[in-house]
Amino acid sequence: MSKVCGRCGHSWISVKDMPARCPSCGTYHWYGESRTNTCLSCGHTWFSRTGRVPLRCPKCKTRSWASGASRGRRNYMTFDDELSKRIIDLYMAGEGCVHIAMRTDTALSHVIETIRCGVCDGRSPRM
Repeated sequence: MSKVCGRCGHSWISVKDMPARCPSCGTYHWYGESRTNTCLSCGHTWFSRTGRVPLRCPKCKTRSWASGASRGRRNYMTFDDELSKRIIDLYMAGEGCVHIAMRTDTALSHVIETIRCGVCDGRSPRM
């Protein structure tokens, strides 16, 4: 019986009615149509194992992979004051919040809030 892989398109002849894997790409989900998903935030492309819509991107872990809401520096340009820009630049260069607060002589709470809003998409930044 002739079989065609829904992921890679490979066709082969098999004596089994339902072979376990595709001999070309090795997928266990070779039968039927494969659904390809692409994260609009990071560009990662992957196949779904089920027919359901995935909760998050397996690469960047964002829940907004289908809407394309970017992570990281998305709010960077909305900061008008120089202090906030400097805080974000230092953070993106690898500095921790405590070190940035001491270096810029700024309250730690202000540094954390600036980084949380501008870089970390609402999550807690590294200290």
